[in-house]
Amino acid sequence: MADSTIKVPEATRDHLAALAKERGTTIGALVASLAAEQLTAEQTRARVAEARRILRERMHSTLTDEEFDATPHALDRVYEIARQKTQEILRGNAA
Repeated sequence: MADSTIKVPEATRDHLAALAKERGTTIGALVASLAAEQLTAEQTRARVAEARRILRERMHSTLTDEEFDATPHALDRVYEIARQKTQEILRGNAA
């Protein structure tokens, strides 16, 4: 692994050092971990596309991309519908 130097304000460096110490790691490992948690725009687009594909395939969602984009919390509503259907199935099996 190649070492790199980044320039940050002193307060940021001190904050990163404190976080690393609390977590029992190094600043470099902390920065690497934080960076790994962040998605690029392309990765985000790919995940959204995959989630929509799965919703359409497995949950028979008929929402278009435009409807997904125009509807705030559309995914939350899909999850709610799935939860309700699962509960109905479980109640039916328990009866």
